[in-house]
Amino acid sequence: MTTRLTRWLTALDNFEAKMALLPAVRRYGRLTRATGLVLEATGLQLPLGATCIIERQDGPETKEVESEVVGFNGQRLFLMPLEEVEGILPGARVYARNGHGDGLQSGKQLPLGPALLGRVLDGGGKPLDGLPAPDTLET
Repeated sequence: MTTRLTRWLTALDNFEAKMALLPAVRRYGRLTRATGLVLEATGLQLPLGATCIIERQDGPETKEVESEVVGFNGQRLFLMPLEEVEGILPGARVYARNGHGDGLQSGKQLPLGPALLGRVLDGGGKPLDGLPAPDTLET
């Protein structure tokens, strides 16, 4: 290899290492309305059945409320929360479970594999038996 090519490849490797240290970009929308149990958000385009996270305040901490896209109208998404909604404020951030918010997300995925034998999980695949989440290779 020539000296110029070697320097170029070294610079490219350094650049790649620096890029790996950058924080992930996350697109998000905002909660605009809550009517009964249905929440309305704008700023994201997601398919029906996609999982979203809504930020909620719990004292000084920010916690996450999982929700599912159950409908849309124009630029508005209709979300059904799967957890307690107490503490969700107007304008709360809403983002896709996969973090992209680009509509490329598939529907709900649940863990699958031998690690689930003997375990007790809720409808979302979260452990109810007090043990840590199972290590599964398949979803």
